[in-house]
Amino acid sequence: MEEPRPISQGAKPGPRTLAVLSAEELALRSQQGCRACFAELVQRHGTRLLAFMQQKTGNAHDAEDLVQDTFLKAYRNIHRYRNSFKFSTWLFTIATRLANSRYRSKRYLESSRQAGPESVRRDTIVTERQAHPSLWARAKSLSRNQYEALWLRYAEDMSIREIAKVMGKSQVNVRVLLYRARMNLAQRLNEAMVKDELRRQRLSKENVSSIKVKGDRCSAGSSD
Repeated sequence: MEEPRPISQGAKPGPRTLAVLSAEELALRSQQGCRACFAELVQRHGTRLLAFMQQKTGNAHDAEDLVQDTFLKAYRNIHRYRNSFKFSTWLFTIATRLANSRYRSKRYLESSRQAGPESVRRDTIVTERQAHPSLWARAKSLSRNQYEALWLRYAEDMSIREIAKVMGKSQVNVRVLLYRARMNLAQRLNEAMVKDELRRQRLSKENVSSIKVKGDRCSAGSSD
C-alpha cells in the first residue's frame, strides 16, 4: 500500500479530506500525529467493534468498557501498526486479545452466555453480509471459537487470513472452525424446523378436535 504524503505539523484535515481517506491511510497519518485522523477511525469502527464485543460478551456494559480499552490501546500503540493488514484486522486483534484476557480472569463468557458456542455458514445459510438476528441468536448455541469465526467472516466480511490473525490461529484451523460451525448451525436449524412443524401439526389437530367437540355439542342441542 502506498505511504500517505507527510502532513505538516499541527495540520488538521477537513471533513472532506478525512472522508476520502481509507482506514489504513488514516492510521498511517495518525502515526504522524494527526489526532483528527484517529478520531475518524474511532467514528468509523466504533459501532462495528461494539457489536462484535456485545456478541462476544453478551453484556452491553462489558462490551462498552472493552471498546474503550481497545481504542485506548490502539491509540497508544498506533506506531506499531503496519499496513500489511487492514486497520480493522489490527484493531479487532487488539479487541479479541483484551476480551480473552478478561474472560480468563473473570469468566465473563460462562456467566453471560446460556448456551456457549458459535456459528453460521456462507453458501447455504448466510446470504447477506449480516444474517438475521434470530440466526445469530441460534448461533450462540455453538462454541465460542466457532461463533467468533462466523461473526468475523460474515458480519465483518473478513478474509480467512484476517480471521486467523484476529483469533491467533492458523488459516487451516479457521477453515475447520467455519466448516464445523456451518454444519452444526445447519443441524440446529433443521432440528428447529422439525420441532416447529411438529408443533404446528399438534396445534392443528387440537383445533380440529376442538371444532369437532363444539360441533357435536351443537348437534346434541338441536336434537332436543
